[in-house]
This record gives sequence, structure tokens and C-alpha cells, in this order.
Amino acid sequence: MKYDAVIIGAGPAGSTTAYTLAKGGAKVLIVDFKRRVGVPVQCAEFVPSQLAHRFPEFFTEETVVQKVKEMVHLTPWGEVVTMPSEGFMLRRDRFDSLIADLALKEGADLMLRTVFLGLEDGNVWLERVDTRERFRVKADLVIGADGPRSRVARLTGDHTKIFLTTAQVTMPLKGRLEDLVIYFRDYIPGGYGWVFPKGNLANVGVGIDPSFGVNVTKVLRRFVEEVLSDGWVSDKVLSRTGGWIPAEGVKEPVRGNVLLVGDAGGFCHPITGGGIANAVLTGAMAGEAILDSSPDDYREEVLGTFGETLGRAARKRLKYMKSWENLEFIIPRTWIAFEEYWKEE
Repeated sequence: MKYDAVIIGAGPAGSTTAYTLAKGGAKVLIVDFKRRVGVPVQCAEFVPSQLAHRFPEFFTEETVVQKVKEMVHLTPWGEVVTMPSEGFMLRRDRFDSLIADLALKEGADLMLRTVFLGLEDGNVWLERVDTRERFRVKADLVIGADGPRSRVARLTGDHTKIFLTTAQVTMPLKGRLEDLVIYFRDYIPGGYGWVFPKGNLANVGVGIDPSFGVNVTKVLRRFVEEVLSDGWVSDKVLSRTGGWIPAEGVKEPVRGNVLLVGDAGGFCHPITGGGIANAVLTGAMAGEAILDSSPDDYREEVLGTFGETLGRAARKRLKYMKSWENLEFIIPRTWIAFEEYWKEE
């Protein structure tokens, strides 16, 4: 089998790359180890509204649960900071699946329950999860879209080594919630807690820096107790999830005939943890550059678009986050809703 591009990972980054390429006439294969695209969900499921302007076909009644307009931040010192944050709460499993389906409709191929083993002389070595059968396909280009712990990145050069870890439950809301709610607390070190509404439900989660040596499940349990006490949700857990967030900024995105997109390339905000929109956008940029026969232009575009923003956040995390005991000093300098964030490195 011979392809113009083999894409490792069927999340938003990989599927958007495949959709863009296939729509432009390229022969594309998507590879993913999962049984179903989009499952399990491992994020808080919010995306900014700008993404819908670029890709309206991704935002349907099936993929969108509700719109939100603001993000409300609750600080330990009693200040409440509100910032505009217009966007959508998604059904992330359906969102991912829709993008993959659009790619398939344009002619892309998809192999599930298949893992990437490595590269050798233009061959991409793969293995079937269920049968352990190993085989190869030929490809002009390989796209690493295999998430924060990317094997493609690890085998081709520098890769993310510092992560945040998250844990989340979905619970029934007691009443309609129109905004995203963020909690900064001393017991959520190097991160924050969130209550993100999804119609009559809410994603309630925490993201922490594991280098503080605390157990993320215990932190989530304490946060859920506080959220229950504040009256946001009913005491019933409907589902649980968790995952890893790259916290170093962007890695080299072009490595010969290998391109990295989404979390695999570190295109995730090291402080807020936001990554869905960046995954879709980097996937589209990679696809467009390949169709223009100039994959090296992808490097220039993504570094120009994301490099400084994510680099600033990574530097601020490195500079400030280890002094977590002084939250009133740390939070305004590391969170984008505060003026201090933009004043110094």
C-alpha cells in the first residue's frame, strides 16, 4: 500500500489533517489504536467560537451541547474575575467522530486497533492490536497526531517530557449554568479546578502539576466536595475521565518527512490546558502546506501563529508555578484574565 501521507492518530488534529488532504485529492491513511474514534473523552470539551468560523461543518446539533460567553474565575483571596470567553461546549466523542467521517467521505482510509511501531526507509511499520500482525505501508509523509505522549515525536527527535495531569467527572447540574467557572485553590497545585456546563450536566475537573507529589484523584475528590458545597451540582457521578497535558510549549514541528500536529507537537497551552482548537488549526495548516507542496512552510506558519504564545506560557509556568504557596502573587502573573500576565515574562 502506498499513500501520500500516513497520519498517526484520529483525534481532531489527525482527522483534520486527513480531511484537508483528502479534500485536496491526496491519498491518505489514518491509523489509531482505539476501537472507536473519539472514545474515551479525555478533556473538558470547550472550544472558542473562532474555530466555528473556520470550520462550520464541524459544529452541528450533534457535536455542540451549548454556547458559553464568559469565564468566571474564583480566587482564594475572594476576588472574582470575569473575562469574555465566547465558545462552545462539545460532545467531544461526536466532534472527533464527525471530523474523521468527513475525512472518510473525502476518500481517506482509516485503520482502527492499529499501532504505529516506527519508520524505516519510507516504510511505516504498523501492528494490529488484536492479532499482533505486523505490516508496513509506504508513505511520502508521516503526520504525528498521536497525542501528548507521541511515539512519532519520541522516535524522531525532541518530545514533551513535562506534563500536567487531569481528572474529571461529569455530574448533573442543579440549575442552568451559562458560564465557564474556574477555581484557583492551594490544594490544586500548579493548576486549577473547573466547572464547565453541558446543558443539564457539568464537567467537574482538576488539572495539577504532578511534580508537587499530590494524587490527582484525591485532589479531584476534595474539589468535588467544594463544588457540591457551593451548590453547582447534585451528588451523582455519571462518568469519569482524565489525561495528560503537554506543558513545555511547541516542539520542532517538521522533521524531514515527518510533521507534528496537535498535542504531539506541544500545541497545547501549558497553563490553561486548552488544545482542541490548536489541534484542529495545526492539522489544517499541515494539510494545506502539504497540498501546496511546501511542508516546510508549515513550520513557519505554526511557529508564527503559536510559538510565542505557547512559549510565553511555558516560560511563566517554569518561572512562577513552583512558588504555589503564594497564590495571590502567582495567579495574576500566570493566567490570561489578569493584566499582570501581559506585563512581564
